[in-house]
Amino acid sequence: MSPTLLELVVAIILVVVLWQIGLIVAPSIIRWFSRLGREVDQAADQALNESDQDMSYPNNTKEHTNGTRH
Repeated sequence: MSPTLLELVVAIILVVVLWQIGLIVAPSIIRWFSRLGREVDQAADQALNESDQDMSYPNNTKEHTNGTRH
């Protein structure tokens, strides 16, 4: 085998091995991203609920400035 052909065989073997590793690792990474997305959604929902509770009692007082600024 010439060095170029040997390099080609090694490159193909590396691609196949890395492909197999990717197939094994990908489901756990996808689950991790899914879990992370759910946590972000829950945090956003919680923040929106807290924001809605703060806005449920608006301050109905109005300051009359007669057109002047302080």
